[in-house]
Parts: sequence; C-alpha cells; structure tokens
Amino acid sequence: MTLGLLLVAVLAAGFSVAVVQIQSAIAAYIGGQSAWSRAQLAAIHHLDAYAETGQADALERARDWLAVPLGDLDARRAMETTPVDSAAARDGLLRGLNHPDDIGHMIWLFRLFSESPVFQGAVETWRESDAYLLELVTLAEQLEREWQADAPSMAEIARLRGRLGEVNRSLAPLTEDFRRAMTDASRAMRRILSLFSVAFLLTMGLIAGLLGWRLSLAITSAERKFRVTFEQAAVGMTQVDDKGYLIDVNQALCGILRYPKAALLGMRYRDLVYPEDWDIGREQRAEMLAGTINSYTLEQRFLCREGDTVWVKLTVSRMSADTSRAPLYVVIIEDVSESRRLSVELNYQATHDVLTGLPNRRAFERSLAEALRQARTEDSTHALCFIDLDQFKIVNDTSGHIAGDQLLRQTADLLLSRLRDGDLLARLGGDEFAVILEDCDIEKACQVTEKLRAIVAETPFSWEGALYTPGCSIGVVPITSASSDTGSLLRTADIACYLAKEQGRNRVHLLQEDDRQLAEQRGEMAWLGRIRSALAEQRIFLDAQRLVCLAHPDSLRYEVLVRLIDEDGKVIPPGNFLPAAERFGAAHQIDRWVIEHVCEQLAAHPQHLARLEACHINLSGRSFDHADFHDFVVETLDHYAVPPGKLCFEITETAAVRNLLDVTSFMEKLSKRGCTFALDDFGAGLSSFGYLRCLPVDCLKIDGLFVRDIANNETDLAMVRAINEIGQTLNKTIVAEFVETDEALELLREMGVHYAQGYGVHRPCRFKALLAETP
Repeated sequence: MTLGLLLVAVLAAGFSVAVVQIQSAIAAYIGGQSAWSRAQLAAIHHLDAYAETGQADALERARDWLAVPLGDLDARRAMETTPVDSAAARDGLLRGLNHPDDIGHMIWLFRLFSESPVFQGAVETWRESDAYLLELVTLAEQLEREWQADAPSMAEIARLRGRLGEVNRSLAPLTEDFRRAMTDASRAMRRILSLFSVAFLLTMGLIAGLLGWRLSLAITSAERKFRVTFEQAAVGMTQVDDKGYLIDVNQALCGILRYPKAALLGMRYRDLVYPEDWDIGREQRAEMLAGTINSYTLEQRFLCREGDTVWVKLTVSRMSADTSRAPLYVVIIEDVSESRRLSVELNYQATHDVLTGLPNRRAFERSLAEALRQARTEDSTHALCFIDLDQFKIVNDTSGHIAGDQLLRQTADLLLSRLRDGDLLARLGGDEFAVILEDCDIEKACQVTEKLRAIVAETPFSWEGALYTPGCSIGVVPITSASSDTGSLLRTADIACYLAKEQGRNRVHLLQEDDRQLAEQRGEMAWLGRIRSALAEQRIFLDAQRLVCLAHPDSLRYEVLVRLIDEDGKVIPPGNFLPAAERFGAAHQIDRWVIEHVCEQLAAHPQHLARLEACHINLSGRSFDHADFHDFVVETLDHYAVPPGKLCFEITETAAVRNLLDVTSFMEKLSKRGCTFALDDFGAGLSSFGYLRCLPVDCLKIDGLFVRDIANNETDLAMVRAINEIGQTLNKTIVAEFVETDEALELLREMGVHYAQGYGVHRPCRFKALLAETP
C-alpha cells in the first residue's frame, strides 16, 4: 500500500517536471530564434558595409555576428548524429547565444521531438537556412579576396554585393517561418500538455481512490487476519492484560504447556514461569512498563501441567502505544527444548574430541589460560605436559586407521587411569595429547609423567594377531607466575616433547623457560621465519658441483646445492639453515623450489640439456610426509618438458629408513617415468647394504667420511673398496664424495670408481654460470 502511494507521488512529480522542461525548452528555442535572426541581419549589414568600403573591421564584425547562427547550425548537426554528440551540441548552442541553463532542455527536446509533427516543420525550416548561412561564409571569403587583391574588381564586388542582398531576402521569410512554426508548436504543446494533465490527474485520482479503498479493506481485515493467525499459529500465543493475567490463548500454547484452554484463561503469567527463572528479563519488563521499549525476547523455563519444565523462547510485545488506554501485551512462546539440547550437544562436540571423548585443543587452550591465571593470582604451580606416541604411524601404516583409532582410545584410557580428578587430559590432534597437572610442582610432575610413560610403554597393543609396544615421548613445562603467556608455554612444551624424541624416544624431558636447550631450539625456530622470508623474497639461489667421470672426463653430470642470502646480503652456509628447515617443516618448500628452478633453467638452455647426463637434486625426508609431492614432481617435469632421465634424486639413508614405505613408492613411480635415484652418504648408516635390496637406487654416493683420508688410512681405504666392489656387483653407479687430493683421486681411479666429487676435482660454482659456459 505504501509502495503504491509512493509510486503515485513519483509519477506526479515526474510528470510535472516533464511539463516544465518541455515548456522551458520551447521558450528557449523561441529566444534562440530571436538571437539567430538578429545576428543574421547584423552579419549581412556588416558584410554589405565591407563590400561598399573594404574596411577590415566591418568584415571582422560580420564574421563575429555570423558565428551565432553558425553555432546553432553546428549544434543541430551534433544533435542529429547517433548517438548525440552532447559536448559539440552544447558548444554550438553556447556560440548561438543561448543561455547555459537552457541548453540541456533544448538538447533533450530536440532529441525526443524533432521528428514529431509538432516540431518537424520548424526543424525543416531550420535546415533550409543552412545553405544560405554557408553561402554568407563563402561571400565573406570572396569579398575579402577581392578587396585584398592589388586591383579589386569593382564589378565583381558589385555582383557579390547583389548576391548578398538576394541571400538576405531569402533568409527573411525562413526566419519568419521558423518563428511562426515554433509559436505554433508552443500552442500545440500547451494543448497536448493540458489534455495530458487532465488525463493524468484523473488517472492519479482514480489510483488514489483505489489505494484508499484497498487501505480500508486492509484495515477492516487486519483484525480477522490477526485472529486467524493467532488461532492457527504453530507457536504458542497469548494476550496478557496490564495486571499480568492471560485473557486469550491459542491451541499451540495449550499443547506446549499441556493445559486445556479453559484452565489457562485467567491464570497469572507469573504462575507459569519456573520460579528460579522469574528474575530473567526483570530489567526488560521494567523498561516495557515504563514505555521505553515496545518488545523484548528471552529464553526461560515454563511449568507444564504435570509439574515438569519446558524451555521456551518468548517474545513479549506491546499491542498499542496509546497511553490513554490500559496496555495489552502479546506473548509469542516457542518450545526450544530440543534446540537447547542440540546446542548443548554441539557445544560438547565443539570442545571435545569425537574419537576419545577428551577435551580438544580449543577447550584445552582455554583451560591452560585459566591455569596460568591461577598461577599468577594465587601464586600456585601447575605443570603442562605434551605427549606424543612413538609408533603410531607404524600401527596406522601396517594395520590400518581403524587400528590406529583403537590405539588412541586405549592410550586415552591408560593416561586417564593415572591422573587425579583435578588434572586435565586432552587430545590436541593426531597422536598428540596434552595434560595440565593441577597444583603440581615440577618434581612431582616428573614423577607423574614417568608413570604415564611407563603405563603406555608397558601396555602392549594387540590388533588382529599383531602385537605392538607403542611407547611415548613426553615434554614437561612448569606453569608458574613467571610464565609469559599460553602461547609461549605451548611452544616450550612442544619443544620439550621434540627433544624427548630427539634423545631416543620413550622418555620424559623437562624443560624450563630459561633452559639452554630451549634457547637453542628457539634459535633454530627463528630460522623458519627467515627461510620462508627468503623464499618469498627470492633470496635463495643454486650452486652446482660437477661429478667428474673418471673414465670420460668430458661427460656432464653435477649436483645442485641450495644457498640462502640473509637480510644483509651475506650468503648463509647450508649447514646453518637446512637442519632447522628439516626439523620445523620448511625443507619440503625448499625441495619444491629447487626442483622447479632446476627444471625452469634446464628448459631455458636446450643445448646444455641435450649434453647433460644427469643433474643431481637432494631431497629431504620431510618432503615424503606430503602426499602430493609425487604429483608435484610429475607436473613440474611435464610443465617444463624436461626428460625425466635428466634428473637424479639423492636421498639419504636416514630419510629412507624413516619413511621407507613412502620413499620406496615414490622411487618406484618416478623410476617408471625414467628418473634415477642415488643413495647419499652411503655407508654412514647401520644397515646400508640391507636397504639396497628394497630401495630401487641406481647410484651409491660413498660417504665422504670414508673417502677423505683413504690415502692415509687403511681402514677407510678398505671400506671404500668394499662398498665399490659390492655396489658394482649390484650394477650400481658409484660416486665418491669429498675427493680433495690427487692421491685419493688416483686410488679411486685404480679401484674403478665411476665418479669423483669434491674440491679436488671441482669447486662449486653458480648454477647459472655452469649453464652459460656449456656450449
């Protein structure tokens, strides 16, 4: 209804504006015609004076006046283009001495009505004048040429002057015709607009009448609709008088409270509210009685007929703002018992681990913050413990995730059995648990955590005939008033747990916030941010070191070595940042950067690539923790169209052992595509030859620890000779690392080692320099 009235008002306003604009534009054209006629006569007058006297100022004044009708001509042509050239039309009308405020209306009128019968005659007359105006321009130019000639022809001047008079006589009736046509158009438009005004007013009156009639119908039906809505609403509804008694209720409310309608009518609203909840909404009720608010919504419990309770959401609204009458209130009551139950359940799920039923990380961090607050305000001491299962991945990989889930549940039960009532055990995710030992000094915390470690280690896990002894590593950190914040506590406990794993697993490690080991670990963690910044800012580059073939020195094989530039522009040795990258999860980012950078550079140097035997790339064991690593390598090779056989990936024995299944799968898949693999630092491990049976490696790189001193140490020489002989028996390519002397190189050549690598045969250079120097 309101929209209809607004539409009527908008239409009336729009029509009025349109009438005013049309009338204003017609008046502007009539005024413009007067200026046009005056300027045309003045231009002819001064041209005639110039023809008679040859005075230059008369010609100049003639052209100034002639510019007025020529401006109107340019404006009309601009308005006749499609689309309209508004800028040119405005400029022309301004030169035609039309008022700037009228120009917009004039353009609008011409664009809409120039082809209408009312204005068509005036426009045609305007067009007929074009030829004469342009002839005046030509006559002015011809007279100027004659008078500027060395011997003006008076006969020609007289002829031109005669033609000037003829043009003047031709323009006079056109001027009158245009004025008459615009006057007729003005009268016609007045009649048309008058008829439209009458029709419009009649239409608006009819619409207003219809709207009023509909408004009357809406008002008369409102009570009926309210009654229908009240009775048939799916939610409970009641009307309450100013004294708090129910004067009307609907059937839905009777169903919610399980009362018959007759029993509810006349009851006090307060008698239905559960006594402990009556104070809920006290302030809102007071504000409504005072008239400062008209409605409020809250949740509270209502009493049912049998005495039990139901949670309801109620909205109380004042029915009338008329202060002369006693107020009535409408209360809408919705049963929210089920939604509250679901809310409680969802809140439990949001704060608890689904698998074990323990609090999750979110709930644990809130409890940790509370423990720290208590330590500061009550000067109490607590302990934070991080627990990480040591063989969870083995159980998952060999017996499946169902077995792994059962192991986690068993571990949770074992840990709970050794904790006090006030202690909190939570599962942070994966195989990580955390404990807050309440009111527990560090000495007692170590005793408790040792019991936790022992119960996990001493309780075997059995699954489908397989028996496992998981064990766990535990990091312990005190929570005292001196503790900085929860974030620092969590990081310290994480580092403590990591150190427990580093020191051999299945042990407890205590770490104070001022501990030297903590400082070292935090120093390494600081490298993580520096490494990521270097990757983002392209402060990382590659060196390359040749692997010289002892039988064919001209062959091209090399290993790329990653280097990092610090914030001051200094090159950082790999030993400073690669261990931190390995420990804290940034090594896989470096591996991916190296692989993509190598493939990009090789693709950009096709001649070098054609000659290349193999480019060796070191891989971190951490890269195999990412399921998409194989896909990344394949996609990179395909993107840069680098033949897979040109790349040889080097993997250390330690990395291979830690991720044996993943590494083997990765090597087998890429081997099928043509890539080769080298086992780096071979001989340094405890079971190097044993892994040759299960790892599809093509190349063995003898650890430099044995190669460096073979010229002086018989034991090292024997080790290198044994590795070489066994490796060649297995058809592996043998590379000796750390070759630094001619004596060592000669011994390796006598043994038949295939390749030598080290400062004695080639010092590392920039990878780009090696690419550039290769023909």
